[in-house]
Amino acid sequence: MLGAMLVIFMFSGVANAQEISVVIDNKKVEFDVQPLIENGRTMVPFRKLFEELGLKVDWNEGQRTASAYSKDSSATVKIGGKYAYVNGRIVELDVLPKIVGGRTLVPVRFISEAFGSEVKWDSQKQVVSITTGAKQVPQAKELPTVGNYEKLLSLLEYSKKYAESYSNIREVMPSADTMDNSGGAESKSQSSAYSETNVQVLGVDESDIVKTDGSYIYEYRNGGVAIVKASEGKLSLAGEIKLDESYSSNELYLYKDILVVIGSSHDFRIMEDNAKSSIWPGPANTVKVRIFDITDKAYPKLIRDIRIDGDYVASRVTGGSLYIVANKNMYTILGGEQNDLRPSAYDSAAGGEVKIPYDQIKYFPDSPDSNYLVTAGIDLDDMKKKANISAYLGSGHNIYCSNENLYVAATRFSYDYEGSTGEKEIYYPVYKVNTEAYKFALGDSRLEYKAKGSVPGTLLNQFSMDEYNGYFRLATTSGDLWRSDEGTSKNNIYVMDSSMNTAGKLEGLAPTERIYSVRFMGDRAYMVTFRQVDPFYVVDLAIPETPRVLGYLKIPGFSDYLHPYDENHIIGFGKETEVTKGGVVTKGMKIGMIDVSNVANPIEMHKIVIGDSGTYSELLGNHKALLFSKEKSLMAFPVTVMSKESDGIVRFSYQGAYAYTVDLQKGFILRGRATHLTQEDYAKAGDYWYESDKNIKRIIYIGNYAYTISNSQIKSHDIKDMSIINSLSLENK
Repeated sequence: MLGAMLVIFMFSGVANAQEISVVIDNKKVEFDVQPLIENGRTMVPFRKLFEELGLKVDWNEGQRTASAYSKDSSATVKIGGKYAYVNGRIVELDVLPKIVGGRTLVPVRFISEAFGSEVKWDSQKQVVSITTGAKQVPQAKELPTVGNYEKLLSLLEYSKKYAESYSNIREVMPSADTMDNSGGAESKSQSSAYSETNVQVLGVDESDIVKTDGSYIYEYRNGGVAIVKASEGKLSLAGEIKLDESYSSNELYLYKDILVVIGSSHDFRIMEDNAKSSIWPGPANTVKVRIFDITDKAYPKLIRDIRIDGDYVASRVTGGSLYIVANKNMYTILGGEQNDLRPSAYDSAAGGEVKIPYDQIKYFPDSPDSNYLVTAGIDLDDMKKKANISAYLGSGHNIYCSNENLYVAATRFSYDYEGSTGEKEIYYPVYKVNTEAYKFALGDSRLEYKAKGSVPGTLLNQFSMDEYNGYFRLATTSGDLWRSDEGTSKNNIYVMDSSMNTAGKLEGLAPTERIYSVRFMGDRAYMVTFRQVDPFYVVDLAIPETPRVLGYLKIPGFSDYLHPYDENHIIGFGKETEVTKGGVVTKGMKIGMIDVSNVANPIEMHKIVIGDSGTYSELLGNHKALLFSKEKSLMAFPVTVMSKESDGIVRFSYQGAYAYTVDLQKGFILRGRATHLTQEDYAKAGDYWYESDKNIKRIIYIGNYAYTISNSQIKSHDIKDMSIINSLSLENK
């Protein structure tokens, strides 16, 4: 493959009447429009030169851009544009591309330097000699910066993901984006004192709507936080935090004597048309972080206020620092000057609101987006230390966090070019979906960008990612479920080294199916795919370069979440299914214990099914809804149960918590159930139920007592059988 694309030349004086010749690897190129010299720069016809170099060429009439592609390189210029887009980076041009005689003429030195061609100019003969692939192209290690407003606009225009949101910008602007080795079986290396949030990685806390320190329960509810004293099963309201009514999707962290509340606010703006003006919510969203000193439970004190312009993606707490990731769509930047596209942030410890300068905003080569990825690091041990806030032109959809690194993953939709063989090679666009992952090192409340990697397919959720022994692992689904040809869905595992280069891969698992759940545990990965039955795969990752399937089990149903019991047993939570003539019918909630002691022959040891079609638990979509303690042989979760009655009709029958004793020999033994609904509620329910303030959301334990929590009340229970001990109503608090 030829490495060179374009070359620019410097000359002094004015070109004489002698024609300029261009020679590529000793072969003269014939042009129908002759090269010319303008302001000391050689201009050549874009398409002809690149086709002679063996490159693919594309012209976009709508954007007025010309592009050239090789296997590993690309370059795009815009007619009249000051900046070119070369290998994912913006390069400033001395002379603007223009059209002469129906041909696009471009200056060419910037590409020569980027792609390693050697160029010589014979001023006597007026000959440009190009030798392709003659130089090594240096690879930049640092991320480039946006620099200024004009370069930002060029980046957006050159992005292959050129989005409608950029058009929206133009309308308002002058015409001038250590793995948990225990597998998470215990939330912490803990005694039986109290439970913590079920997290993915040991030592990395995740936000939730309920937290406890073993003496108090902190619950976000109805625009505030209730602080409830829990002592030997007795409950009393100790304090309360009132939050702005604009807050939504609030989550909590508990760290020493401070409580962190993370929420989102949706601002309002006036939407005008020819007839009237109306007030509509958004789209200017803000992530709000409120930090309270809760030393005095009765009088929590607000000690820190941080706001980040954008939509909340996720957060983690590790090493005494809170890390937050947000997305900011470009078109949602409102107010101020119309052409001010800098993201903003507010930190009470830094003196107020700041705009992130253009020369501090970075972008990922080949992946600019009409969106900002905003990261923040906050030291929870030093409230006077200002937050470390950074912005990147890009976006994130899922995150994975170890004790050392945080990875942000984003789905990328793009067009690439493939060739067909024959008398003449023809290149055609191919639509591709990849996952890009950005690696940030953690330390001193900072996120330091390290590397970027890309793999085919899309991720399911955070459990599709993992870090172990310096390697980053991802499980993806590529292709389409509806296709029956080579483009059908397939499932894959990729292993990336510390520089985010692909070190090993296992592709093509379970064609025509997609991933429903994944769990990485040390040298193994467990993967569930589904279409009609549940193939449970055991994958060996001991040698990162050569992942391989060790064994698999096919059983009815599917698992939405996999939770390790120990190194040889894993519990799957999902749905039972039944294959009928009309297709696959989803039944009740299924919980299965799988023995992987013999990796070549996994066995489903135990199984229970709760309810029938329509039965649902938040656990199936949110692992934080699970209470699990191997030490206490305890498993509990909220569930809404639909049951088939004697007339064959499936009706609502129960909403509450189910608690089980988990035993390897006996399986899942029901300890008891708990509900916050009254007999009157059940009598009124009829065939269906709905999202109610009485729906149990979380179950925790403190000592020998279990606590069920809904928006309306908290109840304490004997942990042995879930019998009620005490209750506290919060409906009017």
